[in-house]
Amino acid sequence: MPIRQSLSANTLIEQNQHALALVKTIEMHKGFVDKQHHHSWHQLIFPIQGLIQTEADEYQFLVPHTTAIFIPAGVSHESIAITDTTFIGLYINPQYGRCHEIDDGQRLKQVSMTPFLKELILMIKQQCQADLATSHSKTLRLIEVLYDQIHASESFKFKLLIPKDRRIKMIFERLTEKPDLGLTLSKWGGIVGASERTLSRIFAKEFNTSFALWRQHLRLIQSLPLLESGLSIQNIAHQVGYQNDSSYIKAFKDRFGLTPQQFRLRDHRIYEAL
Repeated sequence: MPIRQSLSANTLIEQNQHALALVKTIEMHKGFVDKQHHHSWHQLIFPIQGLIQTEADEYQFLVPHTTAIFIPAGVSHESIAITDTTFIGLYINPQYGRCHEIDDGQRLKQVSMTPFLKELILMIKQQCQADLATSHSKTLRLIEVLYDQIHASESFKFKLLIPKDRRIKMIFERLTEKPDLGLTLSKWGGIVGASERTLSRIFAKEFNTSFALWRQHLRLIQSLPLLESGLSIQNIAHQVGYQNDSSYIKAFKDRFGLTPQQFRLRDHRIYEAL
């Protein structure tokens, strides 16, 4: 069943209430905010390219191409494009199969986007677009497998720490544009109009961490889109403020549980078919 990509997800759901699933490709320019909303169907979203941040349940999830995020029906969420982003939205009708077993109170889950999960989503998309009555039972079986994969998958949490305080936001914006800036917190205080002690208290209050650790996390997040390019690991490390690639690799693995090269080599060629 061909889908008009210009229609919103909720409009598509309303027009196809008896469908088992719908698949939609969505493009968002850097900085675009898909404001707080919810769907009556379960949703699985994952980027083909770029990075999106999804906020829900008082959490912020960064979603790179190596992961997907499952959002149960009815859960209010907001997404922000950290870079120019193209992502797939798979919407699953909760009236069919075991998807109705999901608790209303269940929270989001970020899962590893394995080659098998990608192939499975591709097969569901093809079945949805076939629009054949005979494909109903096959599509339902595929959705059942998808449901199992989501709940059995290893969970990943790429959290992006975005500040609320006006002064910290100024630092955040500068470091987002130029993550290799090595200014001390004292020097940042002179720029944003606050003492080093005041800024330290704000970091502890908002993030329960120090400025140095917050900046390290931000630098690692900024390195994710660079890893999708052809740049060397050493070049990427320098661009985001590390003196050498070994320090960058260690910090990346400590934070995300895999090396930059492992992140880069996660196979996402199947996205060409999606």
